[in-house]
Amino acid sequence: MREMEATPEKGAGKGVARSWMRSLSLKHKLIAVTMMTSVGALLLAGVVFTAWEWVSLRRAMVRDLSTHADILADNCKAALAFDDAADANEIVCSMKSIPSVQAACLYTDKGRPFAMYRRDGTVTIPPYEELPDGHSFRNGLLIFAKPIRLDDEHIGTICISSSLDSVYAQLEHGIVVMIAVVMMASLGAYLVSSRLQEVVSSPILSLACLANFVSEKKQYTIRAEPHGNDEVGLLIEAFNEMLAQIEQRDSALVQANEQLEARVAERTAELTATNEKHTREIAFRKRAEQVLKQRAERIVHHQRTLVKLSKHNNDDLASMIRTTTEEAAATLGIDRVSVWFFDDDGTHMICNDLFRRDCNAHESGDRIATSNWPNYFQAVESSRIVAANNARQDPRTRELTDSHLEPLGITSLMDVPIRLHGKIYGVLRHEHVGPPKEWSLEEQDFAASLADMIALQMEANERHKAERALARVNEHLAETVRELRRSNKELQDFAYVTAHDLKAPLRGIGTLTDWITSDYADKLDEQGQAHLDLLKGRVSRMSELIDSILHYSEIGRTSKCLERVDLSTLVPEAIAQVAPPETIQITIEDALPTVVFERVRLVQVFQNLIGNAIKYMDKPQGQIRIGCSEQEQSWRFYVADNGPGIDEKYFAKIFEMFQTLARRDELESTGIGLAVVKKIIELHGGEVWVESTVGEGSTFFFTLPKQNAAVIPASTQAIGAND
Repeated sequence: MREMEATPEKGAGKGVARSWMRSLSLKHKLIAVTMMTSVGALLLAGVVFTAWEWVSLRRAMVRDLSTHADILADNCKAALAFDDAADANEIVCSMKSIPSVQAACLYTDKGRPFAMYRRDGTVTIPPYEELPDGHSFRNGLLIFAKPIRLDDEHIGTICISSSLDSVYAQLEHGIVVMIAVVMMASLGAYLVSSRLQEVVSSPILSLACLANFVSEKKQYTIRAEPHGNDEVGLLIEAFNEMLAQIEQRDSALVQANEQLEARVAERTAELTATNEKHTREIAFRKRAEQVLKQRAERIVHHQRTLVKLSKHNNDDLASMIRTTTEEAAATLGIDRVSVWFFDDDGTHMICNDLFRRDCNAHESGDRIATSNWPNYFQAVESSRIVAANNARQDPRTRELTDSHLEPLGITSLMDVPIRLHGKIYGVLRHEHVGPPKEWSLEEQDFAASLADMIALQMEANERHKAERALARVNEHLAETVRELRRSNKELQDFAYVTAHDLKAPLRGIGTLTDWITSDYADKLDEQGQAHLDLLKGRVSRMSELIDSILHYSEIGRTSKCLERVDLSTLVPEAIAQVAPPETIQITIEDALPTVVFERVRLVQVFQNLIGNAIKYMDKPQGQIRIGCSEQEQSWRFYVADNGPGIDEKYFAKIFEMFQTLARRDELESTGIGLAVVKKIIELHGGEVWVESTVGEGSTFFFTLPKQNAAVIPASTQAIGAND
């Protein structure tokens, strides 16, 4: 009996399983216990195996991703060190060959993304501040971050995000296999237990039949036959003893039944009260749902109105405002909606449009001095919306009562400032006549949206005005360009005709001078001969001046004939054409590049600069140096001499037309050479300047854009008069 009493104590923790098994027969209970024990053990083993496999797969994935990160970090060191974003992007994009990798990002040592790869646009790259120390699992991804070091210096960080889909797939496969094994083992356990359960269930079933008979017939004198000395035999003995005690307990059961009925009635009353409480809660929830539904309907109605108004964006401002006031009054169910704008000095507010719904009419032109309602205008400037349910009592709108609210019967106001770029241009007013109205949040948001639409329409109108003005300016500019082209063409034609007409008499004067010199050589004294020579010089200078002017005007008028020009060949040719005297030595000090330029213009540039240096040389042994240096976007050339030098105050003047530093009687010069150089260089995107010290010489610099130029190595050359 002690053992039988101990058995229920051991199974006290399994009350839930017992309640479920209570309705089963003993046979099925034994089978169920056997099956639950077997299946439970199998499931426990499967869960442990699955957990072990899950941990193993994650560790393996971390190891693989660590290896990829190490390789990627080593490959990206050079790109980070040399700030080569293109190479870094190519290296990072190589991770697309690994199907599980969803994203990879290379950060600089400052945390700035340097290179990035994403398998698709939905993958999020974690910010540098949120990178894990090593690895972490987030949102179905394995994120692995590894610092990149070069010579023990941290130069960046690589972050790789890998999908866990492959891990989930392997885990799912393992679970399927485990379920299949559990099902097969369960089937075997069921077949074995269904055979062996009869050893235990047979005597117990016999006892159950006897108990059923006693219960139906109420014959408590019947006893069960003994069955061995095991637990079943003890159960039968206990059953026989229990039959003897049943009669004594019948009366107690009847009394307990009566008490139970009383408790049931009491519980029924409690349930009735609870049911009534729940009914009241349901009614309250239905009312709340109705309110929410009404609010949703109002919001939808407001949105439809806003969509309808948005279709009038292409209208003029006045038409859009009239439509807005009408729709606002109809949507909110109020009597008056108006739009007011401040004047230029902000001292008055003028009504642009007032819509009265009672008479379906529009009005405008009323003026309000801002000094009359200081509290109201202060509230408008400092608030997003001035919503006064009782406008005559609200401190923000109380001062409007005598002059505006009472005469018009207005009880509630909702005014929204019209702001554009932070400045208030006007007010959208909503005025309700009748009992005070409570402005809901939906209505306030709707009114604010209307004010924003008016502001946007104002901005659109200003933009359209600016676009029209710009179109007119462009049209005028185009007409001006056409006129300038025509004028330039006429000037060019005039220059050629004038040059031809001017040079014809000059040639005649020159010829006549030659005749006089030849025919009257024996009759002219030295002074007369000098006057004739001076006349010939002036005619020659005038002819050269006309030619120089024509050459200057041609620069930039004709189309550019660009070609690859090897300066190491062109400069010596230009020097040979200048024909320097024996007392001047010209040296090319640096390797000269090949540039894309107009060959004829480059010859003009070098001839003018070298010719000027020769013409103004005041030293017995002149030195002219030509060189070049490479810059980031251009080549810088120089022509230096050891001549008289130029005072700094003349640096800008010498590049102007007809400007010379020596008197024309002392040194023949047209004064156009440097102006031609400046115009040629600047037309091709370069610049020209001079550096000089008086008495020591001058250096003229000019730059040319590289434009695919290539350096051609050349040794230092010395070119003198004998070359």
